[in-house]
Amino acid sequence: MVHEPTPGREAYRVFQQGATGFVSIQSVRDDAERRAKDFCKRRTGGVMESLQETTANPPFILGNFPRVEIVFDCVPNVESTAAVDDDPKYRKLVDLKKLLDSGVITQAEFDAEKAKILHQQ
Repeated sequence: MVHEPTPGREAYRVFQQGATGFVSIQSVRDDAERRAKDFCKRRTGGVMESLQETTANPPFILGNFPRVEIVFDCVPNVESTAAVDDDPKYRKLVDLKKLLDSGVITQAEFDAEKAKILHQQ
């Protein structure tokens, strides 16, 4: 597990396998990651965020070729969200979400504080 999935965001999968056992696992991973990045750029204009990665274990012989599977989602490009980052409500919500993710607050506390922030003028 590389990263926790974002609720409400669709996850995608890309699989890449080397043609022989003589291909490096890193080159196969690079190809899979490039395909995922291209997909996100075409689909949403965003960037790829890895959620989970699975790789084949050596020895790479007798059909056990280097292979990589990446589960990912597409997130908005940071440059396109720069104006939203300046909003104080957004900043408070982001900080609150970090507290929830780190286990400092419970889901109920998060929901109550989120409601307060969203109803402020």
